[in-house]
Amino acid sequence: MPEYFIYPIFTVIFAIILMANVPRQEIQRLSIYGIIFGGIIDVLVHSFGYVTGLFSWINYGPFGFIGVHLFPSLSWSIFFILYFYFLPKQKPLNYLFAVVGIFFSTLYHTMLLDLGILKSASRIILPLLGFSVWFSIATWGFYKLNSFIERKTRGVVSIKLERYSKQSRDKT
Repeated sequence: MPEYFIYPIFTVIFAIILMANVPRQEIQRLSIYGIIFGGIIDVLVHSFGYVTGLFSWINYGPFGFIGVHLFPSLSWSIFFILYFYFLPKQKPLNYLFAVVGIFFSTLYHTMLLDLGILKSASRIILPLLGFSVWFSIATWGFYKLNSFIERKTRGVVSIKLERYSKQSRDKT
């Protein structure tokens, strides 16, 4: 099997895990967060790594373009949907959850290096720093964006409820 099939296989495994653990409504609700903080940031990070020469995809076969592999962005989007679904709301636990996510992402990075589909200038320090920044931004951004959307949604629901109750009072 060619090495470039490894990432589509990982993406399918992540998708199966997502569908088995997260209800469909939650997948739909969390998809925008996964796309923003997983897929888009992955493209930006790997574009930066490709330009600077710090890290880049190798052996991506027909699944990449200009040094950016197509499947990792999808895989990171799925991962962050899972991450945000299981992210605890309590303060000390969410920090611990982020640290565990950073640790396992670093292990995953090392595994990709060993499989020969990623090259990097550092095995531990660079990924730890990168994932620490990425997970911090993603977790903080999720909380801020989620609370903003919930406030806006509550306002829309309450306006619709007021209109509905006013219409029902007018009819009686």
